[in-house]
Amino acid sequence: MKKTAIYPGTFDPITYGHLDIITRAIKIFDNIIIAVSSDNLNKKTIFSLKERIKLTQLATANIHNIKKIVGFNDLLANLAKKENTNILIRGVRTIFDFDYEIKLAAINKQIYPELDSIFLLSSQETSFISSSFVKEIAKYKGNVKPYLPKEIHLALLKKFQKTNIL
Repeated sequence: MKKTAIYPGTFDPITYGHLDIITRAIKIFDNIIIAVSSDNLNKKTIFSLKERIKLTQLATANIHNIKKIVGFNDLLANLAKKENTNILIRGVRTIFDFDYEIKLAAINKQIYPELDSIFLLSSQETSFISSSFVKEIAKYKGNVKPYLPKEIHLALLKKFQKTNIL
């Protein structure tokens, strides 16, 4: 039986850090479902859900074994049940991420007892990259090219030029 895992996130925008986790998770699981969150109370997104799904598709086009990329507006545990999987992949950069993820895993386990979270530590090369930092750097016209695939970099620049966000 093939093992499918879900890698959830806001992906606003998807970065090399996210792609690092995806390419490493593909080595462990047969299939990955990338789940793009429609909203997050703690994060202000600059790209719409539709845009984030499209950008994620572009960034992962050459990665095999991605079963699908879906948008979701529900509890992660409910999405896992719907997708008939019991594994979540979570990237962890710092001890602060780990603290948050442990709490999230416990809540998800309460909602869906069969659900397990697998934590992948960020690689040393990408451990400092976050979508929030990338947006902040872009806001002040800093160079974000090293943190994003070309298509995503161009989309972010276009978004800032078009809307004068933030």
